[in-house]
Amino acid sequence: MSRSPFASLLCLTLLLASSMAFTNTRNPHSRAPTSLAIFKRGGAKSAAAKLPKPDPANPDRFVSTTSSSAEFYPEYISLLRNGPLPLITRITSPDKYEQAVFKYQFESKESDLEEAQANMDAFFSAPDVWADQKMREQKGEREVFRYAKPLETEKVLLSVIWGSAVLFAIGKIIWKGILHF
Repeated sequence: MSRSPFASLLCLTLLLASSMAFTNTRNPHSRAPTSLAIFKRGGAKSAAAKLPKPDPANPDRFVSTTSSSAEFYPEYISLLRNGPLPLITRITSPDKYEQAVFKYQFESKESDLEEAQANMDAFFSAPDVWADQKMREQKGEREVFRYAKPLETEKVLLSVIWGSAVLFAIGKIIWKGILHF
């Protein structure tokens, strides 16, 4: 009996997820005991980093002298942090995404590119929830939420396993129900 390609994909995904090394990449005092080493960003962050500035030729656009979209974290992290909506925005409108990150950095005086990007991922995922959080932070009703905290290993593994199972089920339905009717 031969295996379907979706079963092979599921096995490969589970094997990859279970074989990754676990390390605490950010804060040794964080609540999450471990985080995946593949999500670690290198380099020290400078508090005196230059923020993006409005483009003199077009005041609606922002330019950054120190960072570019090549320094953004990979697309799969946007997917794991906030689901498919920020990923779709990032793929279909890369300039809109880049400008949103730079504008947030400029307006909030956020020197950390990863934090600005994580905030825009949260915004593209659920703008009303993100805006409510920021409004309550400004009023002092809630503490400042750090969107760029390390991904928790358990959440990543659960997302990969559930995503694989859903893709397998959809693939099986398409394979058996539509292609072989």
